[in-house]
Amino acid sequence: MKKLLALLMLSLLPLSVFGSDYSSSLLSYLKGYRSEIPDDAFSQYDAALKQNPNSSEIRSDIALLHIRKGELDKAEELLQKAVEIRPSNRNALILLAGIYASKGITYKAKTFYERCIQLNKEDTEAYMYLGSLYAAEKKYADAVTIYEKILAYDDDNIIALYYAGRLIAELKEYEKAKQYFTKVLDLKPNFEPALLDMGTIFEIEGKYEKALKYYQILIDSNPANKKARSRIASVFVKQKEYDKAIHAFEELSDIDREDLSVRVRIGLLHLDQDRFDDALKEFSFVLASKPGNNTVRLYLAMTWKEKGNMQKALDEFLRVNPKSEEFLSALKQIVLIHIKLGTINEGIVIVQKYLPDSNQKQELYILLSMLYEEKTDYLKGIEALEEARKIEPNNIEVLFQIGMLYEKKGESDRAFAIMEDVLKIEPEYPNALNFIGYSWAEKGIKLDEAEAMIKKALLKKPGDAYIIDSLGWVYYKKGNYRNALTEIVKAYQTLPEDPTITEHLGDIHVALKEYDKAFPFYEKSIQLEKDKKKKEIIQKKIEAIKEQKK
Repeated sequence: MKKLLALLMLSLLPLSVFGSDYSSSLLSYLKGYRSEIPDDAFSQYDAALKQNPNSSEIRSDIALLHIRKGELDKAEELLQKAVEIRPSNRNALILLAGIYASKGITYKAKTFYERCIQLNKEDTEAYMYLGSLYAAEKKYADAVTIYEKILAYDDDNIIALYYAGRLIAELKEYEKAKQYFTKVLDLKPNFEPALLDMGTIFEIEGKYEKALKYYQILIDSNPANKKARSRIASVFVKQKEYDKAIHAFEELSDIDREDLSVRVRIGLLHLDQDRFDDALKEFSFVLASKPGNNTVRLYLAMTWKEKGNMQKALDEFLRVNPKSEEFLSALKQIVLIHIKLGTINEGIVIVQKYLPDSNQKQELYILLSMLYEEKTDYLKGIEALEEARKIEPNNIEVLFQIGMLYEKKGESDRAFAIMEDVLKIEPEYPNALNFIGYSWAEKGIKLDEAEAMIKKALLKKPGDAYIIDSLGWVYYKKGNYRNALTEIVKAYQTLPEDPTITEHLGDIHVALKEYDKAFPFYEKSIQLEKDKKKKEIIQKKIEAIKEQKK
C-alpha cells in the first residue's frame, strides 16, 4: 500500500516544480504572426521592392508575410539581407532572432537579441526573449541577470519580476524568490502564477499552512483554477489528511468532469485507507470511459487483491494488455497470488503461455523460477534462471539466485563457487558477501574473515535483517553470545516471521543457559519452517533441552 501512496504523490507533483518550457512559451510569438494574407500582398511588395531594391524595411515586411505562412527559410534569407542593408533595422533583428530561436540555433538568436539591446538599452522585448533562451538552457543565474537588467530601468515590470523569482526558486534560493513574488503580488494581488509559486515554495519548505493560504487566495479569485486545487489536495496528502484530500479532489472533479485522472487519485486514496468498495467504484468509473487504460486496470486488480477476492484480482490482472508496460507488474502479482493460494502449477502455465511472445523474457524466466522454487523443484528453477542468464550473462541478481537455489538443492559447494563468481563480477555485491560470510560462520571457519565480509555487506545494505542476523551468528560462533543476542534481536524485530532468525534466537538463549526463553523461539520456528528436515532438527533441540532439565 505504501508504494501506491508513493505513486499517488508522484502523480501530484510536476516533474519540475517551477520549470517550464521557456523556449516554447516565450518564443511561440512567431505563430502569432499567422493570419489571413491577401492574395495580392506578395505581388504588391515585390513591385515595391523593384522600385526600391535597397529597402531594408520592405524586405522585413515581405519576411513577415513568409513567417505568417510558416515559410521560415524564405523569411530568414530576406531578413539577413535586410540587416545587411541596414544593420540598425530593429524589426529585422528581432524577427531574425526569433527564427533562429525557433530552429534551436540559440547562439545566433542570442547574438541578434543582443544587437537589439545595443541599439536600445531599454529594449524590454529583446531582454525577455534573451532571458528565455538562457532559462531554456537551464542557465538560470544568467537568465536572472538578464531580467534584472529590465528591473534596473523598470522596477515595476511584473513579468520580469515574476520570471526572475521563478528562476531564483529553481536555484533553490527560496527566501530571495519569495521577495520577488511578494513584490509581484504587491503590484498585482491576484497574479495567479506568483500565488501558485509562492504556495509551492512554502510547500517545499514543509510550511503547509502558509502554502494552503496562497492556494486559497488563488481559488478565491479564480474558483476554476485546477492547479491550485490540485496543489491543495497534494498538501493534504502530505499531511496525511486523506479525507480532506479526497474532498479537494472531488471539488476539482466537479470543475472538470473530463479529467478522469482526478477520479484515479481519489481511488488511490480510498485504496490507501482500505476503503476498497469506494476505490473499486472510482476505478470502475474510469474504466467505463477508458476500458483500455492498463494502469487503472492494474489499480482495480490490486484493490480486489487487497480486499481478499483473489479470483476477481486474477481476472482483472489478466485483462491488462500483454503488450503494455503495465503487464509485467500484473504478471508479478498473478504469480504472487498463485503462490499465496498454493496453485503453483496454474501460475506456471500462465507464465509459460506468455513467454514465447514476450519482449521481457528475462523477467518472465525469473518469475517462472520463483514458482518452481516455491514448488521445491529447484532444478527447474535453476534451468529457468539459466535461460534468463542467456539473455544477460552478467546479471548478478540472476547469478546470485542460481547460487541460492543450488544451496536449497543441497549443493552447497556449487552454491559457494557461484557466489565467488558473483564477487568476480561485482566485488562488493552485499548478498554474495553475506552468503560467503554466513557459510564460513556455519562451518565455524575463517570467522574473522567472515565478520569482515558481513560488515562490508552491511555498509552496502545497512539495516538488512538477514545480514544483521549473519553478523550475530558470527558472534555466536565466536562465543560472544551477548553481542550475538543484540544483533539477532535487531534482525528478529524486522523479520519476526523468518524461521532461521527465530531459531537462532533459541540457540543463543540456550548458549546463555536461558532455557525457558529458548523454548518459545524454537516452537515458533517449527511453525514457520516449511522444510520437514529442519523442523525435525529444531524439535531435537527442544527434546535435548527437556532432557538436560530433568
